[in-house]
Amino acid sequence: METKSNLTIKIIRELLDYKFSVLLYNEDQLADACGGWCWIDEENNKREFAIAMKHHMSFEIILHEYCHFLQWRDDRKLWNRSMTTYDTLFNWISYPSLVYSPFIKDCKITEEELDQSLHDILEIEHDCERRVLKLVKNCPIEDFDTDKYIRAANAYLWSYHLNRELRMRPKTPIYSEEPLEHMPNVFNNDLSFYLDRHNLTDPIRQALLAEYE
Repeated sequence: METKSNLTIKIIRELLDYKFSVLLYNEDQLADACGGWCWIDEENNKREFAIAMKHHMSFEIILHEYCHFLQWRDDRKLWNRSMTTYDTLFNWISYPSLVYSPFIKDCKITEEELDQSLHDILEIEHDCERRVLKLVKNCPIEDFDTDKYIRAANAYLWSYHLNRELRMRPKTPIYSEEPLEHMPNVFNNDLSFYLDRHNLTDPIRQALLAEYE
């Protein structure tokens, strides 16, 4: 059985081998109410892996972002498809502040573009959660709470529907303790389940809304 500290060291070493900058912040959240990211700028050959280490699920976030790294490493087609449209939803959410940015030429985004962005975000995030659950099944980790992780994964995936519906980001990282109590502890391996917003039940929606207030 693997320990969290040993697995974290192994992950960091692998990331460094792939020329990533590994940034471990003594914070409970990063920019845009984010718990971490795996950011890759192919054009400028920049790679960054960042984690808010004071977050109560920092280790779980490490696993999540590591699985994004594995997507980039092992399934470049999926990664590239998502990266083409991932920011569309968030550019739309940030408008009109972005309209004044010299880097954004056009913030007029169609419903079709938003649909595609949401689809591609959920596709890569759902695949990422599947990878995490497969990793912890094949490599048991000491004191890892799979039940809690599945609840967090459900909260995270469903939150993207609220991002679009409310046209805003959550105020805190979506893995906050209270909403997780209301999340299902079963993960659906079928992406189409999460793509269909009618499967977002009212109790789940109400619990997640607290993260946006």
